[in-house]
Amino acid sequence: MFQTNAPVRDDRNQTIPAGSSRIHGIGEMADRIRAFDWSTTPVGPIDLWEDTLLITVNVMLASHHPMFLFWGDELIQFYNDGYRATLDDSQHPLALGKQGEQFWADIWHIIGPQVDSVMQRGEGFLLEDQYFATRHTAKHQSSYWTYSYTPVRNTSGVIRGTHVICTDTTDAVLARILVTKEKQRLADLFQQAPAFFAVLRGPHHVFEMTNEPYQQLIGHRHVIGKTLEEALPEAHQQGFTAILDEVYRTGQPYVGRATPVELFRKSGAATEVRYLDFVYQPVRAADGSISSIIVLGIDVTEGHRAQQLLLRSEKLTAVGQLASTIAHEINNPLEAVTNLLYLAHHSTNIPEIHAYLGTAEEELRRVAAITSQTLRFHRQLSKPSALDAGALFASSLAVYRRRISNAGVTVHQDVSNAKPVLCYEGEIRQALNNIIGNAIDAMSTGGALTLRATQSTDWRTGRRGLCLTIADTGAGMDPQTLTHIFDPFFTTKGIRGTGLGLWVTHEIVERHKGRLRVHSSQRPGAHGTVFRLFLPFDAVQR
Repeated sequence: MFQTNAPVRDDRNQTIPAGSSRIHGIGEMADRIRAFDWSTTPVGPIDLWEDTLLITVNVMLASHHPMFLFWGDELIQFYNDGYRATLDDSQHPLALGKQGEQFWADIWHIIGPQVDSVMQRGEGFLLEDQYFATRHTAKHQSSYWTYSYTPVRNTSGVIRGTHVICTDTTDAVLARILVTKEKQRLADLFQQAPAFFAVLRGPHHVFEMTNEPYQQLIGHRHVIGKTLEEALPEAHQQGFTAILDEVYRTGQPYVGRATPVELFRKSGAATEVRYLDFVYQPVRAADGSISSIIVLGIDVTEGHRAQQLLLRSEKLTAVGQLASTIAHEINNPLEAVTNLLYLAHHSTNIPEIHAYLGTAEEELRRVAAITSQTLRFHRQLSKPSALDAGALFASSLAVYRRRISNAGVTVHQDVSNAKPVLCYEGEIRQALNNIIGNAIDAMSTGGALTLRATQSTDWRTGRRGLCLTIADTGAGMDPQTLTHIFDPFFTTKGIRGTGLGLWVTHEIVERHKGRLRVHSSQRPGAHGTVFRLFLPFDAVQR
């Protein structure tokens, strides 16, 4: 320890305060502490510092972590390069050698009692992410700090100072706040979304999150932390756990459309069938593995029921239209039979009477054929049956024979090498009748109707099946009409049409896992419309 306060000079003949050689280390704060005139402060010149202060300051200067020291009863301030970086340039180096209460006046009501608890009672402590609004930070903003206060004792055990180790956690805290707000915003969004939403975690499909529409769907049951099997046993029994297992195993999403689900909607009540459009979407972790599955969908029960009502209404309308057509088809041969029987009754010529009765018999056979085809058209079996294209075409042509004749339409058929298709006979007859009826309407002044059946392959699925082609030479449809022909209630026939025929036809084809395509042209010399109806050979299962 120096025995004098006299200044010394270095090899550049610059004055070095006495005792400065006792301050070790390099850096800005080491230089400033060595150069500072400590004789103007209560701690006195460096060569008179007690060993505890000297050791503490040198340890502090040697550390890269932000450190601060309050020393003595006046709490004179020291700090290292790490802490210097946190100070506003207007406050550095003014903070060095200042009294704590004087320098930190704006937040002393917070840290003053903390320092006092250390200096008076030796109570060290650690505080994390504490908020401060002070003008002294380098970022000129409110900040967050994690810091510890430790008492500094001399060799006699007397507390002489408070050692502060601190970290500016502002960026981390603000990032967490931002993430928390974003999570809350997303949570609020999910809760307010009209679609139902849930997250199922892990291979056992444990509920991690649900929103209000999902809770409404399941009767506000407590499901968080439970597996699907535990939370919704009725859904598990209907096979939905197995579907989730497959999504988790393959990573491929699953889409359900108007899927019937029996759910307990009220405690103690019976299950209620709801129709749902939904998707099971796998969520991948950073390593590519499936971490959870998102359930997202809407309850389409009311829409499904309305659609079924429309279907029934359309069928009634179709029956009425068909009945009118059949009445016209049957009326003509019946009139002929009536006239022939009258002539036969008033004739005395036996060969002539035989001729009249023979012609009447032919007309009655025609009525019987129309009746038979009509019954087959409307008969909907509970089980599918194999039906060949020739029988399909014949049934529709028999019903529309009079309209075809009156409109001057010629018919061309080609059903060679066409295998039967397994289907619901009544539905397919209804679909084909709708298309052929529209084709005849399009050729009111004459034309050609072509019916063709060939074996084909659906390029989308690779399934083999039967392709029915119905082509007419009518005026054709413009592009705008083509985009709407399968929409419900869209019609080009005015009050004569319901706008439901082709919509129902499309629904029937979809239920048979088939495909319905249409091409139309209005070009002079090449006008007309072509429908191609593809049905897989195994469209439905027995």
